[in-house]
Amino acid sequence: MTTPNIVVIQADQMAAQALGAYGDAAALTPNMDALAADGAVFDRAYCNTPLCSPSRASMMTGRMPSEIDCLDNGDDFAASVPTFAHRLRKLGYHTALIGRMHFIGPDQHHGFEERLTTDVYPADLDMVPDWNRPLEQKLQWYHEADPVFTAGAATANVQQDFDDEVIFKTLRHLNDRKRANQAAGTDQPFLMVTSFIHPHDPYEPPKANWDRFAEVPIPDPAHPEVPDPAVDPHSHRLRTMCGFDEREPGIEDVRRARRAYYAAVNYIDDHVGAIRRRLAELDLTDNTVIIVTSDHGDMLGEKGLWFKMSPYEQSSRVPLIINGPAEVIAPGRYANPVSLVDLAPTLLDIAQGTGQASGSSESTGEARVGAGDANSGAASAIDDGLSGTSLLESARREAAGEFESEDRDVVIEYFAEGTYRPQVTLVRGDLKLTVCPGDPELLFDLAADPDELVNRAEDPAYAQARESMRAELESRYDLEHLEEHVLGSQRSRQLVADALKVGRVRHWDFDPEPEHGYVRGDFWSAFRFGKIPAAD
Repeated sequence: MTTPNIVVIQADQMAAQALGAYGDAAALTPNMDALAADGAVFDRAYCNTPLCSPSRASMMTGRMPSEIDCLDNGDDFAASVPTFAHRLRKLGYHTALIGRMHFIGPDQHHGFEERLTTDVYPADLDMVPDWNRPLEQKLQWYHEADPVFTAGAATANVQQDFDDEVIFKTLRHLNDRKRANQAAGTDQPFLMVTSFIHPHDPYEPPKANWDRFAEVPIPDPAHPEVPDPAVDPHSHRLRTMCGFDEREPGIEDVRRARRAYYAAVNYIDDHVGAIRRRLAELDLTDNTVIIVTSDHGDMLGEKGLWFKMSPYEQSSRVPLIINGPAEVIAPGRYANPVSLVDLAPTLLDIAQGTGQASGSSESTGEARVGAGDANSGAASAIDDGLSGTSLLESARREAAGEFESEDRDVVIEYFAEGTYRPQVTLVRGDLKLTVCPGDPELLFDLAADPDELVNRAEDPAYAQARESMRAELESRYDLEHLEEHVLGSQRSRQLVADALKVGRVRHWDFDPEPEHGYVRGDFWSAFRFGKIPAAD
């Protein structure tokens, strides 16, 4: 096969548990389910921080948020940090971003040759947390409870306008890649990242999608009770920050919000279907890898929480589906824990056709680079600096019985609003340990307790495992030093943000270039270039 095209479809705040492919009987996700049915499904995929901007920067670089110093939604993403777009572009791919990526800072491309839309949220330093500020003194950009109370269908809103533009530009871009290769007589591979804002709150899907759930029995939260504040103060901080400590949604509010969320996921699924159809119409399906994922999940009322920012499964787990030629990925379901830092080495693996571009260290999960061609220094350099493991290699090892679920640790970080100290979580096999200075440690056995209801941190039966996992976190993090760094970063960025509001203001938001006219220059050549013949 020729070098495959790659289409990455990312939704925002789309929890794994809200897809039919992950076992939700109420979900209406036929297109994503179809990709899963004959693709590779990673059943335990985690984000590396449950917050939009740092999660996406981490995913694109294949490095942890703390490694690239992208700590929260108000932290600039350095232009000098290589992304998978830089790496694939260097390998000869055409790279394009369509839609949302929540880049903060003056670089709004980060390696993409083309970016075809602006973003939903501003690119400035507008969302800098302040760990010295009481949570009751809310900053204007905090999540708030209102979307749970106002959820329902909308004829139009900001998020629908944005995603409608994203899908239009996506389908048009696929046409353009076909046209460009047709005109050049080549098959330059492309990487297209299409990123939607739905099902992110506010929960206001189109009416057509809302109506599809009129008779669908969407389950209520399995465990809506708020955890004991003595055991889990972080959840109570999040509730205070969002206003749920003062305003508790009733069951009908909860049901309406959950219906709206499921409808928004269905809306994303419609767009996935449109992309699949266009690939088929352009005869690109057989040589294109499609990856579906999200930046984090949504608590949807479990444990009295909504949105993300929590290490609990509903917030930190994401869908991760890879569908493509059998030469690229073996179909099946994979149970070993993986994370979004694994996406960058996976894309390199696909692009380089090695099948084993990056292995992992069994103890730490750090990348062992092996670019396929031992004599290719350039290829090795392209692989440098990745913290993740190729999902293709992870799947191969799991299928061969060479790699068990406890052989590789997955780490989740959180340094943003709703906490006052760094919070780090380690997933090792079925165990999950969360450490935050000043808070009780949380240890859950996900095999025996998938709903994370029983804290095993003081259980003697888990003492050895807890000590081993804590030692691993201590080897990775100096939490006292990290806290000082985060506080210093917040102060510096707030100073810069305040200064940039004085005098002449220049925003960092991406402003797309005007569209080229349909017929310009050589009159008849424009028509010939624009035509993609229909199949007989």
